Amino acid sequence: MLEQIANIAEIIGVTLVLITLIFLTLQIRQNTRAIRSTTVQAVMQSDMAFAQILVEHAALWDKILGGEMPEPGAETRRATIIFNIFMIESETRYHQFQLGHLGEQEWQARFRTVPMMVRLPMFPVWRQSLGGQSHSEDFLELLDRVRAESIED
Repeated sequence: MLEQIANIAEIIGVTLVLITLIFLTLQIRQNTRAIRSTTVQAVMQSDMAFAQILVEHAALWDKILGGEMPEPGAETRRATIIFNIFMIESETRYHQFQLGHLGEQEWQARFRTVPMMVRLPMFPVWRQSLGGQSHSEDFLELLDRVRAESIED
């Protein structure tokens, strides 16, 4: 009789462990969805903030994208800062994607712009600036690799 009670207790214990594992799995999935949703929302808000900066400095951004170099001095500093903001946004997406918090589609939407950006004459100027040196090594290596590949094409 005592052995039967011990067996029943063991079965109940295993069942409770399984229920707990199922519950934890569901919680982790829910948290993952919440993190991804928050990340996408943050990316969209960041894009809107960057768009506002571009509106305020549209002529300079057009110059950068057109392959023109800004005037030495203040204009070059502003161009470098705008370029750095774009790269900060890109690096943030890169790391969010690497961590699994940002989907492939959201990352690729930004990554498609990178080859064009690294071919611009402003890229080496930015790359040598403090802003261009303050990014993570893996992101800078990605940019340098994309630049080398795009120059070969």
